[in-house]
Amino acid sequence: MSRAGPVIALLAMLAGCAAPHRPAPQVDATRPPPQAQTSPQAETPPPAPAQPLQRLRGAYDASRGWVLCGEQAAQPLRVTPQARSALEPFVAGHAQFFLDGWGRRSGQGLDLISVERMHTEGPGCNEPLASFAWVAHGQEPFWAFAITATGMRFKAAGEPARTYPYVAPQRGDDQVVYAGQAFVLTLRKQPCASSMADARYAWSAELQANGRTWRGCAWQGMQGEAAAQVPAR
Repeated sequence: MSRAGPVIALLAMLAGCAAPHRPAPQVDATRPPPQAQTSPQAETPPPAPAQPLQRLRGAYDASRGWVLCGEQAAQPLRVTPQARSALEPFVAGHAQFFLDGWGRRSGQGLDLISVERMHTEGPGCNEPLASFAWVAHGQEPFWAFAITATGMRFKAAGEPARTYPYVAPQRGDDQVVYAGQAFVLTLRKQPCASSMADARYAWSAELQANGRTWRGCAWQGMQGEAAAQVPAR
């Protein structure tokens, strides 16, 4: 209690003694008691929207963390269950490798949502992702199929390169299909391993052209329409 409390109480007692006796006011029992005033409830603000997924890639070291392309400091890596199922088998045999995926930056480091690819040898950060939408390739025999916003190019071992006009893809839940007049390229969201290189990919590829079928792996670039189909599952 504050120091003024006893003084106020004492003055009230003295005033009560000095005042003439007055009858207590009559209370109408038929009237409901007044309702207590309640303060308005504060509205809970809606949760902040999640940041959009970003393409994150760089050198991963199991003992240091993830150094993104264009940066110097390693950051801790947190992974979702989906990303962990793709990452852990590769980490078990490699302490250092190039990691390419989709995720977000957070106050605790880097959150990896989905793995695009991992490899121990390759161009790494020097690969210009903005120059293509997709690249599919395979080994034994070698073949490669590149998709850009202006056209497509197919090269198989021992054969001349072929070019095709661009066609828009048909998209499904876990599948992307490019169907031209002379080819059909089917990309499926399923783990894929290169038979020759030490690499893992999130997409498999099947190409039908010239009466033949080629199978291999694929990954997304960042040109045009590919940037809008970030794998979030």
